[in-house]
Amino acid sequence: MKRWILLLLSACCMIVTVGCGHLENYLEIAREKGMSGEYLAALNRWTRSTVIYSQFETQAHLYATYQSPEFSRAYLDEYSRIYQLEEKEQQKKGDAQKGLTAGFTDFIFYASIPEKASNDFDRRGSSWNLLLVNGKGERIAPWEVRRIDPMTPVLTKFYPYVNPYHGIAYRLRFKTREKPGGEPLRLMITGVLGTAELKFDKR
Repeated sequence: MKRWILLLLSACCMIVTVGCGHLENYLEIAREKGMSGEYLAALNRWTRSTVIYSQFETQAHLYATYQSPEFSRAYLDEYSRIYQLEEKEQQKKGDAQKGLTAGFTDFIFYASIPEKASNDFDRRGSSWNLLLVNGKGERIAPWEVRRIDPMTPVLTKFYPYVNPYHGIAYRLRFKTREKPGGEPLRLMITGVLGTAELKFDKR
């Protein structure tokens, strides 16, 4: 009887989140398409993913890549390699990138949601709420949630989990005063369809 009750409670569980192992498959495809091992290692280190389930149905596939200083350097190196940038061009692009990201904690965020109308992270009154929790436990609301449109071949090349036909990519920006360090970050995604937490252990 107790076992039956436990099974019933499990079946009626409204919201479950689990880690997603699909990232490795995307990295392997990207490697076969010519992306360097160095860049893919950085992408793997700074990307987290999860799946939200409700009553055993998939509600959302979520991916986020933290634009850490280490990842940003790897991105710039890979971009320069692909486009064969000269040293001065690479330096100029790097300086511009640092200027744009100074004072912010940024993520590339991708959501694939079967209920298309609920993929509305950038809309006022969205079905979802996003929060960044820093190592001190401070909860920071997004300064900007911007839908990336169009999702160009450059975006899908560098972030192979992004699929324009199945989901939407966003840039998340959080205004932060502290300098990047070793404290963990947690990106919290909450809403009526489910809850997820993406933890980035080191910065």
